[in-house]
Amino acid sequence: MNAEPPAESLPRSGGQPGVPEAVRLVIWDLDETFWHGTLTEGGIKWNEHAAETVRELARRGIISAICSKNDPAPVQAVLAEHDFTDYFVFPSISWEPKGPRLATLIEQIQLRAPTVLFIDDNPMNRAEAEHFAPGIQVANETIITTLLADPRLRGKPDPGLTRLAQYKLLERRATEQAQSGTDTAAFLRASEITVSIEHDIDAHIDRAIELINRTNQLNFTKQRLPEDPIRARAALRTLLQEHNIQAGLLRVRDRYGDYGFVGIYIMLSQRRVGRQLHYFAFSCRILGMGIETWLYRRLERPKLNVVGDVLTNVHDEEAETPDWITVAPIDAQAAAPAAHRLKYVLARGACDMRALAHYFSLVTDHVVEEFDQVRNGQLPLCNHSAIAAQAIESFPREAAIDFAPFGYRPKDFKPFMAGHLPPGPAVWLLSFSIEVGIPLFRHRLTGAMMPVQFVGLKTSPELVLKADPSETGIDPELVAHLRENFIYAGPPTDADVRANLRTILRAAPGDVRVFILLGNEHIRTAAGRLAVAQNIHHRNKLVSQVAAEFGHVTLIAPTDIMSGTELALLKRPHHYDRMVYHRIFEYILERLN
Repeated sequence: MNAEPPAESLPRSGGQPGVPEAVRLVIWDLDETFWHGTLTEGGIKWNEHAAETVRELARRGIISAICSKNDPAPVQAVLAEHDFTDYFVFPSISWEPKGPRLATLIEQIQLRAPTVLFIDDNPMNRAEAEHFAPGIQVANETIITTLLADPRLRGKPDPGLTRLAQYKLLERRATEQAQSGTDTAAFLRASEITVSIEHDIDAHIDRAIELINRTNQLNFTKQRLPEDPIRARAALRTLLQEHNIQAGLLRVRDRYGDYGFVGIYIMLSQRRVGRQLHYFAFSCRILGMGIETWLYRRLERPKLNVVGDVLTNVHDEEAETPDWITVAPIDAQAAAPAAHRLKYVLARGACDMRALAHYFSLVTDHVVEEFDQVRNGQLPLCNHSAIAAQAIESFPREAAIDFAPFGYRPKDFKPFMAGHLPPGPAVWLLSFSIEVGIPLFRHRLTGAMMPVQFVGLKTSPELVLKADPSETGIDPELVAHLRENFIYAGPPTDADVRANLRTILRAAPGDVRVFILLGNEHIRTAAGRLAVAQNIHHRNKLVSQVAAEFGHVTLIAPTDIMSGTELALLKRPHHYDRMVYHRIFEYILERLN
């Protein structure tokens, strides 16, 4: 042992002086450090205090590894003799210099050097460690007696040693990959990687917070929650209650074992900006599996503002598609979702269908989305049943041209359901409740009906054709175009609603199951009481009458899915809590099965 002054209470770090980070990994030298004596020079004396320190660190979720200059076989024999082999991960035992080996070890374990503490009695080895792993924290062997009292090694209670088990899993994967002699993609394809997505975030809210606040190298947005656990839970729950939020926790398994929940995404969907990821964070335990790239592409590449450095570029379109990943139920013993067997899912509607389609997009390869969206400052109702029915029966070209100033595009008159539909089992998800009260304008030349929801309208729709354009709140040129080419027809009649719906349902092939989400008939009065919305009730009645004529149609009443509390807290009649949409998704899967 080299004589030198006692270790400082806070070992040196390559990071900010005096402010070392919390330690997640301790790398141990063996001779004259973890045990007394030198193995190659007459044997060693087992140090039970050091051994118990490693055990206690494991119970705190802090991992231990080895970097020793020795022959591997005698070291493994000593550890086996004391039943201690399983407490160390990634043992690096050889006569090669320690600096490069430490850098490799830290990379394999997928941590940042400032979160690693290297304990070695040799000052030359510690200096070499700092050179090859900048930021690493180092100390000599005298720190062992006080290590458990060090504030940087408080860790987090893990009496079941789950974190140690997960790193042993990582070690096994790395060892087999190195021994396989195949390229990375071939190894991953042979690893049987499955991803399960848990949408009930509240059931695992502390793990969700941990992923958001503690991950860094694979935290793409760097958005954080409050450090105080109570405030963090409240903030996350408030966010997740928004109807236009989609979120999930990722659980990863492969042939080596279960990695637990190792990723989270929370995505905001808006008409004007589309989808944007607010949180997109992953544990480094799954680094190299391609999970983050797979999910980003599965979510159809939403807007993602990457902040700071991350270890994966999900925007790199030249990166290999992670075709080695499959979706599995969150319950490993459950059967695969019926959605896996679908040729496609068509979702057509408004906000309700956006939320519902998201869940299908994660378990089905092909989801066709036809939603309303803001264009040219207007809100064309391209998802309206009148547009779909007219398109199925062939939409006149002249009408399409005159619809264009209102934000309509040629593809709106060629919806998926009006095209050549691929054979095979499929699902149509339809919603019509947003149409209630929307007026129609008849095209003078062709008679085609155009639903219009004017943005910024200051008068009633029927008066747009009569009022002074300056008083309508709409672009005068748009008003002039409307007056020249359209006639006000008013809301669709009951006969129109029935006819449109029959046209749509007849277009569905025999192997298509149709699910129609009815409108919520309950509204809150100014006095705060729940009342029946008669217009929604009447539309639901019309839809139910037509649906009864078709054996492949299932109606879903949202109030049958919602709890009393969810109904009482409802702020807007057609914007539900995201877990209501998830239960609707599960309800549909049950019927498909």
